[in-house]
Amino acid sequence: MVIVLIGILSYGAASLYSSRDGFAGFIAKDQLISSGLLAQQVAMGMSATSDPVSLKVERDDDDFWVFTLTKAGLASIDSFQDSSGSSISVDGTTLSLDSSHTFTWNSNASLSDGANHHVYFVGTNTYRVCFSASGYVYESQVACP
Repeated sequence: MVIVLIGILSYGAASLYSSRDGFAGFIAKDQLISSGLLAQQVAMGMSATSDPVSLKVERDDDDFWVFTLTKAGLASIDSFQDSSGSSISVDGTTLSLDSSHTFTWNSNASLSDGANHHVYFVGTNTYRVCFSASGYVYESQVACP
């Protein structure tokens, strides 16, 4: 009985790994959420200084998605993910090759522009990441606020 149940569950999970672009979007979504939450924590932890923390989302000329976390005056951290032919859009604007969008957190650990944002990874599956004005980053199955 247990073996049958494991077989059924593994069959359902196999669809996540059946195509590179579906898996690329899934991993990129998690990387972006992780980088965004780290940016908020760094901004909160260094709130005594007025230097902002930024997260740049870009699509480089090698068709990779690059997430760059930077604290002003300190080294930056880059995360790379192969896009595998999928697209990324920020607030409804699809990023073309060599284009980017930067999110910035202030010393209160909230987004500097005070606006909500959404990022879509579109491939075989679509993944939505929401950036709230309060600085929190999360995945949403429905519309971002």
